[in-house]
Amino acid sequence: MTEPIADHSDHAGTAKTPGRPARAWAAFTRFRRTRPFWGGAWLAFGGWVILSLTLAPMSVTLAAGVGGMSGYVLGGSMMMFAFFSWFVPSQRHLAGLLGVVFAVASLVLSNLGGFGVGMICGVIGGGMIFAWGPKPEHPKLRRMFRRTAEGQA
Repeated sequence: MTEPIADHSDHAGTAKTPGRPARAWAAFTRFRRTRPFWGGAWLAFGGWVILSLTLAPMSVTLAAGVGGMSGYVLGGSMMMFAFFSWFVPSQRHLAGLLGVVFAVASLVLSNLGGFGVGMICGVIGGGMIFAWGPKPEHPKLRRMFRRTAEGQA
């Protein structure tokens, strides 16, 4: 004889609660939608490129002076501003503006801004952070926001 197929619902007939991966993905989605996530990702990537192209032994970096240390300072600061925009989104304007300023300064001070790649990614990310705005929470405001967005498209 064959056994009946197991039912994965509880006795009341409701569906089983989602598993840990589904809850983690839902939490990440909530986090991503309430912050300037993609701008921070671009800015952090630009900072990482600038920082990674200046890796050298510390004795060489200190002997080079400002030119050696600027890659660490600018790249690390750009990554810090990206994380700052994720975890304190109310201060996104300052983080975006300083991210763009540091990215442009890396053109002169640090290997042509990570050979242009880090600087361009940093400027794009900082601009996206500065321009980001939270969605309205009230349903009536959300409908008005949707109408104005559709009217402009």
